[in-house]
Amino acid sequence: FGWENVGRDIIKCTHKQCKAALCIKFHPALDKESHANLCAKYLNLLASSHKDVCPFQSFAKRSLKVMERKSKTNNAVIIDVEEENSNEPEGLMDRVESALKCSTVDLYVPPYMLPLCNETERFEDFTGDGSVTKQSVEEGAIKIQKRIEAKGAVGVEMPDVVSTYCREVLSDPNTEMFDKSENCSRDAFMLSAFGWSLCDEDGSAGNVMGVMLKCNLCLSKSILASAAPMNAESPKKKKRRIDTLKEANIKLLESHRAYCPNVSGFARGVSDQSKPGWKVVLSNLKK
Repeated sequence: FGWENVGRDIIKCTHKQCKAALCIKFHPALDKESHANLCAKYLNLLASSHKDVCPFQSFAKRSLKVMERKSKTNNAVIIDVEEENSNEPEGLMDRVESALKCSTVDLYVPPYMLPLCNETERFEDFTGDGSVTKQSVEEGAIKIQKRIEAKGAVGVEMPDVVSTYCREVLSDPNTEMFDKSENCSRDAFMLSAFGWSLCDEDGSAGNVMGVMLKCNLCLSKSILASAAPMNAESPKKKKRRIDTLKEANIKLLESHRAYCPNVSGFARGVSDQSKPGWKVVLSNLKK
């Protein structure tokens, strides 16, 4: 859940924007029932004590909800298992792992990845209106839009699998969710929604000029091509550098690497792959 032991009975959140602290202490005179009640309170504090800006708060709250849901729906089964294994006490992490295996949550972001990239928050959006995802996507789209206008870049195509998903699952046959922003174009919003953001480099390959984009999760890079040909005096990139690009012109899904969470989700176990990240993001945008 993002906590680190920093002193006797003291734990602290490791995320630089949170740094919340908790004192975990049990009085030796507590009986078994009081000890269990205090454990339950501390367990909830492991999630609620994080600040709102902390990505670990989302993971912790979700995990606790999964544990609670499993406890309510499978109470009889749990009692039977406890009776059979009364001599084998189950630890907190065992319960969390067991609960996650029975979870109906579509996407599971490993906790160690949450602080690595702010875009993972889109997958952990607990808001009823998808506001976290919408704000994150629009902020990225506005930055892309400014570069698109400066470079005159065009050429984003909607993959058939996305159109089908929007039509059959999200009841949005015209993919209107990409047209709701007043601050950026449809192309910029689509690029941001599918995990693309601006790269520091300017895109130019051969006779193609445009906007260089990257995925912060799989580190793939690709170019949103410009209709304008490259100036003959412009320096050419070395062929070796060009070969590292996934495509000369970006494709929303195919330009990601095969293992990217945006296209493959996260592995939760052997032969257990979660829903692709782009589907989670679009579902949040549709809220």
